[in-house]
Amino acid sequence: MEHRCLRTCRGVLQGLMAAVVLAFAACSHTPEQPATVAGYASLEDLDGHTVAVVSGSTSDVLLGDTHNFPNITLVRFSSPTDLLDAVINDSADCGITDTVVLMTLEMEQRGLAVDFNLPGGFDVAVAFNPKDKELCAKFNDFLVQVKSDGTLDEMFARWCSKEVDTVYMLDMPELADLKGHPIEVATLADNPPFSFYRNNRWTGLEVELMHRFSLFMGRPVHFSGYNFGEIVDVLLSRKADAAAANLFITPDRADKVLFSHPYYLCKTCCFSKAR
Repeated sequence: MEHRCLRTCRGVLQGLMAAVVLAFAACSHTPEQPATVAGYASLEDLDGHTVAVVSGSTSDVLLGDTHNFPNITLVRFSSPTDLLDAVINDSADCGITDTVVLMTLEMEQRGLAVDFNLPGGFDVAVAFNPKDKELCAKFNDFLVQVKSDGTLDEMFARWCSKEVDTVYMLDMPELADLKGHPIEVATLADNPPFSFYRNNRWTGLEVELMHRFSLFMGRPVHFSGYNFGEIVDVLLSRKADAAAANLFITPDRADKVLFSHPYYLCKTCCFSKAR
């Protein structure tokens, strides 16, 4: 029965990914968005242009499919900040990224605007090594708690509704009292508002989420920063117990790592220089 369920889940995920690829190619302009110099209205308009993506991201995988997008030139960067700088400095004609990340990185102040929103979205979850089923199950129990008591909604409202420099980590003095073997968490050092390293401390929504999970487990937590494209390999090599890195659930990743229940639906967009 378990194998049949796994096959069914994988079939559903593969069908969803195929639908996303088709939707990528057919997405339309959102009229309420600010105008840009480029005026792109869909991915078809990116034909022959240079597009910035985060290396190893779902956008990288989908747009790197030369069968569906043969004339798009990708330039890959290790972080969203570098991606934005590439568009600002004309190293790329436009970029594809998470809409929340774009907003919290002061999009308008940096002279950028959204061309169009990509349809649909991707479920984001914490990933675990396939052998860590018990830890993943505990995290799912934890998610049920923070969803039901409103904690998760409050976190998203606080971290994702304004520029990231105006948001600060909540003080959790109880963390200092935790003993035992730490939960090793792989994350991204420059992916605000979800995780970033600033003023000699880890901060961000996913960092706070994992701090709360460590209190739930009664175990300390330790963060290590990696590039996005390294995250899955880090889990498989057992350098980390969990990965909290704004990681989309995709069929390819689900074949390699164990995902928790999703806690966020990521929306993505194409952006370029504003008029």
